[in-house]
Amino acid sequence: MAIKDFGPIESDYAFFMKHATEAESDVAAYVNELKDFAKGRASIRLLDFGCGTGEFTQRFASTLNWPPHVLRMTLVEPVPHQLSEAAQRLAAFSTHPIESLQSLPLNRKRCFDLVLSNHVLYYVEDLDSTLGQMCESLGPWGKLLLAIAGWENPLIQLWKTGFEMLGRSIPYSVSEDVESVLQRRGTPYLKSKAFYQLRFIDTEENRLKIIRFLFGEHLQELSPRRLLKELDPFARREHIEISTESDHYTIDSPQVLE
Repeated sequence: MAIKDFGPIESDYAFFMKHATEAESDVAAYVNELKDFAKGRASIRLLDFGCGTGEFTQRFASTLNWPPHVLRMTLVEPVPHQLSEAAQRLAAFSTHPIESLQSLPLNRKRCFDLVLSNHVLYYVEDLDSTLGQMCESLGPWGKLLLAIAGWENPLIQLWKTGFEMLGRSIPYSVSEDVESVLQRRGTPYLKSKAFYQLRFIDTEENRLKIIRFLFGEHLQELSPRRLLKELDPFARREHIEISTESDHYTIDSPQVLE
């Protein structure tokens, strides 16, 4: 599934999540999209692709507050201890056993009512195949919700700067790649934006936490000094403040599938 190992940068990712309003913004967008989704449904089969430790999904499920006997969850996460932590964290939201997988279930077509992929598709090895599998896993009246940042996001621009320093193209996908795949596949979608802020006390170590989160194992090939200076334009009164956005895609499956 993944071409980036989040294990070594867990604390740096946690720092980002603590100091960004991204999760709050994403949940609000999803909840708005799912206003009437549970109406008339005796069961909601949820596939969470790239659940991490389950913190985001916990916030998502808490806000939706669907009855535990209705929600059935399948979690996909390649890092075993994160997958286990997510299953424990989310157990209270369903009376049914939680299915935990380390990759997409290839033989589970038309099985899910809702597929969620929140800021995960950057790191998949085969974006076209992954999007195809997720779309094919939707049952009648199913919905696929995903979030991913594009080129206008300053953090994505940091990727661009860093990998240019290495003489390489960015090895990850961004929103524009998702949109290109969906258009090429002829998959109808709706696109919207969710706005958020990243704000933290401006110290070199805190800047490094963001850089490590973004570059992971690639940082050992880089001199981070230039990357640290790329954050200078966002310095505001002893803080770094970045106001930016992510793209949200909604894909609906038809009432009757072929």
